Formats: sequence, structure tokens, C-alpha cells
Amino acid sequence: MVIENGSEMISGLDLLFFEVNSLEESVVFYRDVLGFEVESMSLSSEPPMARLRGGELRITLAQHLETMLRRGRGVHFFVGVEDVDRFYDQLVEKGADVQPPIDEGWGGRFVTLEDPDKYRFFFVTWTMTQESQPLATATETG
Repeated sequence: MVIENGSEMISGLDLLFFEVNSLEESVVFYRDVLGFEVESMSLSSEPPMARLRGGELRITLAQHLETMLRRGRGVHFFVGVEDVDRFYDQLVEKGADVQPPIDEGWGGRFVTLEDPDKYRFFFVTWTMTQESQPLATATETG
């Protein structure tokens, strides 16, 4: 899907860039728990960085120790999966600290997982098309 706004065209999410406290710990999480492939990793670069890929989604991790005391606040990522129940079983097998999938009234069944820096991911199987889902109001989202 391409969204056009004047002369600008947005074709989709291309890359997530995360500042992390421990590059090694984050790579283990994304590789071993979520199944991302490590494309490159350099502990000697400044800052230390790693590039990972999961399907079409690319993630860059950059170790920055002093930029934030608490990461992950105010940002939530919804990642579509074919079968959230099967995905949950895989996460449990890999030792992830995750609660069973739940159904929500906004059209999805999901599991929630935080990475080592508290970035929150919602892995969701949509039960309604995203276009037909009502937008959450400010009171619903807190």
C-alpha cells in the first residue's frame, strides 16, 4: 500500500532504530527469542551497532548508555503474525517471559513482549481488517 500526500509517497515501515543499553543482550533477545537474523555486528564501532532482519523488517541496534534512563516509554510496536497462538508457543519454548494471547475488542488477538530496554511489542493476529477497526480514544489508551 502506498500513501500519497502531495509529492510525498510512503510505502511502509522500512527500519526500526533502537538505542539500547547492552548491544549483546539485545542481540540475544532479537536473535534467539524473536528469530531475527543478524546481518552484521560491530562491538568496536562508535557507537557499537548491530543490524538484524526479520522478513522484510530491518532493525538497527545502537548501544548508547547515557542518553536515556528509561527507554521504551510512549512507543508501542504492533507486529502482525499469522497465528498468534503458535507464535506464543514458540516464545515460551525459547524461554520468553510472556502471558498467553488475549482477544481485544479492537479486532486483534495478541501477546505482549518487552525487549531488554523495555520497548513493548504487540504481536497480533488481526480478526478484523485494520481499515474497519475503530481508532482508540485518548481515554481508552490512558
